[in-house]
Amino acid sequence: MTDIKNFLKKYTFALTVFVGWITTVYILYFIKYEMYAGAIDVLLLYVVIFPPVIALSDLLSESTENEKKNKKQLQIILDVIGIVIAVCFVVWALFKSPYIVGIYDILAIALFMVILSRFPKFQEKLKNKINRKERSAFVISIYVILIVVPIIFNAVTRTTTVKGAEIILENNGYADVTYADLIDDERALSIVFDDKTTLKKDNTRDDLGFYLFKASKNNKEYGVAINILGGEISGETLIESNPYIHYYIR
Repeated sequence: MTDIKNFLKKYTFALTVFVGWITTVYILYFIKYEMYAGAIDVLLLYVVIFPPVIALSDLLSESTENEKKNKKQLQIILDVIGIVIAVCFVVWALFKSPYIVGIYDILAIALFMVILSRFPKFQEKLKNKINRKERSAFVISIYVILIVVPIIFNAVTRTTTVKGAEIILENNGYADVTYADLIDDERALSIVFDDKTTLKKDNTRDDLGFYLFKASKNNKEYGVAINILGGEISGETLIESNPYIHYYIR
């Protein structure tokens, strides 16, 4: 029993990184592919390579307390750089698409690091391998940000899940609803549905694309598109009479 306690105490940080990594990858994978069919970006690739980065920083960290130096001026410069980068990300996101979830992950982490810079004593502890609890708390905080931000974002924007879209179709009289594929944008939607779409002119949000479903109604098979951001039916076509729909529905 003592050996197990000593092992856990010695490898607290490593276990935190590994367990947190597995949990975060699974949750983000579930959100991205199971809930939204790959339509949203949750920085999954960056999370996958996170442990090697942590391991490298661990090897480069000091095992003893660093000599105290006056780093206020350097810290101010780093804070300014962080703020400038954050602002650039915001501007880029607004021009490209305000619905890129990964941008808000990066902004949240940048803000967290700026706040952390206000606590120099805690930062010094993070550089010391002996302070396993503080280092573990830091890593857990990053993992939590990566998970919580997409959840909050999707709740605020009311992004439609695949399951939610299925319910919408069932409530509109469709049966045997099966998810088929993801249509990237309004232009592709218009081609597939031969310009017979029902997008509202004042609500043409296609930043995340459209879910395409195969469904039946009145003994006929249809291809039906749901706007991920709007949650409304954006296109409907008979499968047998549409030569383009077979690219998505096989």
